[in-house]
Amino acid sequence: MTAAVPRPTFLLLGAAKCGTTSLAAYLAQHPQVFFSEPKEPLFFEAEYQRGLDFYARKYFRDWAGEPSVGEGRVWNLYLPFVPERIREALPDARLIALLRDPIERVHSHWWHRYSRGEEPLGFEDAIAADRARIERGEGFHGEEGARRWCAGLYPNSVATRHRALLDLGFYAEQIERYRSLFAASQVEVVFYEDLKADLPGVMRRLFSFVGVDPQVPLADTSHRNVRREAVRGPGAARLFRWARTLQLRRVVPPGLRAPLRRLLPEREAVRPPLAPATRAGLVAYYEPHNARLERLVGRSLPAWRRGA
Repeated sequence: MTAAVPRPTFLLLGAAKCGTTSLAAYLAQHPQVFFSEPKEPLFFEAEYQRGLDFYARKYFRDWAGEPSVGEGRVWNLYLPFVPERIREALPDARLIALLRDPIERVHSHWWHRYSRGEEPLGFEDAIAADRARIERGEGFHGEEGARRWCAGLYPNSVATRHRALLDLGFYAEQIERYRSLFAASQVEVVFYEDLKADLPGVMRRLFSFVGVDPQVPLADTSHRNVRREAVRGPGAARLFRWARTLQLRRVVPPGLRAPLRRLLPEREAVRPPLAPATRAGLVAYYEPHNARLERLVGRSLPAWRRGA
């Protein structure tokens, strides 16, 4: 690693659909923080063998000497083969895990995929299929798991062909993996509910955690990556996947991407509510995981455990 390129000093690990896009934008507003472009490098899951110089040149090329450097790939929390890679490459990094009620998270994640045409199944069928995968023991552990995961990635995309929904909410075991490799002082757990209730307070805490002046206020507190109120049809979904496969993101200026996406045919739709019986089943499913998380972080989570 040369002096002209940085090593990340902190990573926003995830979880997916917990507000990480907004949190990354808030962190990046600090004048002493540089955030990767794009927000979610594929390095630790799919490019690790290419080395840290490749990582720095590809994702941090516009670094201007900021003392705090971060990235925010949400799959880094979930994938079991990633923590050891981060420990090997960045042993002094600070790690942030942003967590949300797992029932709301999985429902939002399903809608994110379904509304884009990436998930063909309705919510109940999708989680039933995912639960069957988990019960068969089909995870992504070790180098074999890494190979299977990478085989399902779209080129240079944040999307994946794998259906992984329910076990993204097994937060305790994911955080335990990191705590087994890093000092407790290097792993910070943040709750989505706190981010909504006290954004200035949470940001002061996180700015201090990543080593910058905690008193710098946010200029923009708007939410990013807000849920879609539309659904892509199969044809539009195929066009979107085709554009990603051809890596058109590299040649289309950032300001044109959203207008071009809006040209894809869609129909207006709102995320359907959870049926009471489905919610009750998920409360029971996540109960042992939530209880384990409470013990791990020393915080009671009554709303999560009753499915409020």
